[in-house]
Amino acid sequence: MKNLSAKSYLVTPLIAALFIFIILYNNAAAQSKVTSALIKPDTTDAQYKAIDSLGVRGGKIKLISDVNAKSGSLAMLLSALLPGAGQVYAHRYYTIPIFWGFGVYFSSIAIKANNQYADFRGKFSESVRLDTIAHQGNQQLLSNRDFYRDQRDEFILYLGLTYLLNIIDAYVGATLYDFDVSDELGGSAKIQFRVPLR
Repeated sequence: MKNLSAKSYLVTPLIAALFIFIILYNNAAAQSKVTSALIKPDTTDAQYKAIDSLGVRGGKIKLISDVNAKSGSLAMLLSALLPGAGQVYAHRYYTIPIFWGFGVYFSSIAIKANNQYADFRGKFSESVRLDTIAHQGNQQLLSNRDFYRDQRDEFILYLGLTYLLNIIDAYVGATLYDFDVSDELGGSAKIQFRVPLR
């Protein structure tokens, strides 16, 4: 019965986080058609009309992007609620297994170290109780207790850093989502270098 209640404590927050993610993702899709106050396009409709009148819009100058911009704030919020959700929003699927893999590894080591710490803490307390002369207990048990406590704290710190990197990665992925990486930079000038043979 104890294991069943522990599993329900894990499943309930995951279902709630998934439900919140679905609601926020649907709201983000609805808001992608509305221009955000944080993300403003460089070219307005008046400039598009002026460019159309010049007949340059379909030429070599590419001013209109077919890619919808992503909100960095929403990506951060999603990743803070459920690690990896901001990466799904920003379409950075390849980073999700990396963060989840490190998160699971660091948390499993921290849990094992915490169990060892609790075990050695109990054994050391018992050795202090049985040492009626000096009341110092077994020093090897004390050393083991301190080692596992430090290891637990270290891996909890690594887990926290992984969580923060997850949020930063979601923000960077969302803000650079519509970044143009094509070979054509819009210019028509060519630079030629001539190397003299003599």
